[in-house]
Amino acid sequence: MNVFQYFGENSAQILNLTIQHAQFVFYCVAIGSIISVAIGLIVSTGEPNPNRFSFDWWATGIREGSLLITAAVLTIPSLALFVLFLPITGLGVTTAIIVLTVYTLYTVLRNTVAGLTAVDRSILESARGLGYGRIRRLLTVQLPLAWPVILNGIRVTTLISISIAVVASIVQGPGLGKLLLTGITRIGAANAFPQVLIGTFMCLVVAAVFEIVFAIVQRLTIPRGIRV
Repeated sequence: MNVFQYFGENSAQILNLTIQHAQFVFYCVAIGSIISVAIGLIVSTGEPNPNRFSFDWWATGIREGSLLITAAVLTIPSLALFVLFLPITGLGVTTAIIVLTVYTLYTVLRNTVAGLTAVDRSILESARGLGYGRIRRLLTVQLPLAWPVILNGIRVTTLISISIAVVASIVQGPGLGKLLLTGITRIGAANAFPQVLIGTFMCLVVAAVFEIVFAIVQRLTIPRGIRV
């Protein structure tokens, strides 16, 4: 059976796995982005004041520590991390979501911190002169100006997550990994090659759909003058 015949006879299952894959990635990226942006907002309160011991020192320490920890986790092979969580959360969707969410943290957190700290200090000083408090400046000045960088981080981590999500099939996670894993483990047998090829192609389709969505979100949420 060639690729087109296999796709025709199994189109409903393939479409279902593709939708599962997209939803799985979306949920994990959404959770990870909320966590990362929240941490970024909390710790991006300004640079430490050398003349006094203040919350800024704690914020800077937490910020650098968070970046270090999430970067270290990102270097762990995805296959190993999925297996390491098995004794804690067992087989199934829970393990898949936790691990993939952990992998989304670093890129979004790094871009959030970079975007917030890159805002011109003169703009912040002007806002302060208008009576804006620290929290108000952070939410109404820094965050909107940093949003293009943050959104780009979310886009990048989404594309990375599409491929990592495939590995989740080893812990019975949802998505196209089931199709790819079945094909890889049966390589040389009937229909193994069509399964691998179609699984790979549908991952590319999911990536293309997300790219289109991010292009629309960028156009709707970012003024033309500050698009990156």
